[in-house]
Amino acid sequence: MKQSAAPPPEPLPESSHPPITPASHQALTAEDLALLLGHQLFSGLPEQAIVELLTHCPVIFLHQGEILLSPGAENHHLYLLLAGHLLVYLDAVDSPTSFHIGPGEFIGEMSIIEQRETSAYVVGHESSRLVAIHEDQFWEKVGCYPGTMRSMLKMFSERMRKQNEVTRRVGEQQLKYEHLQRELAAAGNIQANILPQEFPLFPDHPQVDVFALMEPARHVGGDFYDAFALDDDHIYVAVGDVSGKGLPAALFMVRAITLLRMTLSKKKKFHTVLPKLNEMLCENNKDFTFLTVMVAMLNVKTGALHLVNGGHNAPLLAAEERPFTPLPVPKGALLGVSEKVLFEVAEYQLNPGDTLFLYTDGVTECENERQHFFSVGQMQAVLNTAVPPRTPHALITQLRQALHDFSQGTPQSDDITMLALTYLGDGVP
Repeated sequence: MKQSAAPPPEPLPESSHPPITPASHQALTAEDLALLLGHQLFSGLPEQAIVELLTHCPVIFLHQGEILLSPGAENHHLYLLLAGHLLVYLDAVDSPTSFHIGPGEFIGEMSIIEQRETSAYVVGHESSRLVAIHEDQFWEKVGCYPGTMRSMLKMFSERMRKQNEVTRRVGEQQLKYEHLQRELAAAGNIQANILPQEFPLFPDHPQVDVFALMEPARHVGGDFYDAFALDDDHIYVAVGDVSGKGLPAALFMVRAITLLRMTLSKKKKFHTVLPKLNEMLCENNKDFTFLTVMVAMLNVKTGALHLVNGGHNAPLLAAEERPFTPLPVPKGALLGVSEKVLFEVAEYQLNPGDTLFLYTDGVTECENERQHFFSVGQMQAVLNTAVPPRTPHALITQLRQALHDFSQGTPQSDDITMLALTYLGDGVP
């Protein structure tokens, strides 16, 4: 015989809905009740009315880090904190825009006063116990007593003072942050202006075509390139990379490029440039900041190229219309670490049409979302398949686009610097 289906259970009345919380709950203890009888929120309320109100209110257990209320959620309870501490975040969990709720304070009052969704996160700063009073019970048992309303307004006023103080502090921090950002932006502009900016880099030397680019990972960086004419027959180019990031690296970079220019301008023999620069960088270098650098001097009349390496990446050379390949150069030592190091000068011969490419490891160590590096091989492949005409500007532009496509929006982790030099020959009109 088939039994008839049982009728569906009737929905619980609104007043019996449990608090909005994932935590477990139980009834008030006698100690809790004794404590709450003297709470200022119930000032002027008969003891019997307090007992009738609280006897049916559950106690909520909130663990450290557990969320009691979230923005946009419905809330129908006033929560009184019995023990522990809560944090109220005005925008996002773990943001600096927060304030404490201590034992004896309440939360959730705006929801039941204005009948609106919650507007902040309430999180357990430590394990906490709260009594949850449903809004229907609160207004029925408490709302008709003026003394209770005055106490509630007083506590709410104290809460607003807390919130205003937090907002004031956050505002001050925001102003300081914006001021720092403006200063860093100004420092970035100053640093960029130190590097040669007018292209072509050697307008008085038609025997060469040179283009360069430096993009810091932050407002300022430790990479640099440099280029200027030593005399009518010789030009100099360099690419360097200072250890570290940000402002300290940028300050060391400014010092290094200034000393390098000063050393070169004294028209000393080329083989003495890096030893002298290293000696000066080692002085008062208490933070042990170091520099890698590749310095090249080219005789624009003959194509004679001299290279000296200070622990930097080997440059690439496309000679006699062959593909770009690493140029075998002496490794050299880092600058700024030890005064007692030697630097060997290497000599090469450039022919018209040859292109020299200098770079920092921000190019080859550019990362994508899978934390893969761009690599020297990929850099060579991009340069070797560049769309003609393969001018220095075109080569660097296409390589920069390849880096952008490879990173797929992954934030730049290191400064990126590139310099390309094509020797056109002394016969160029």
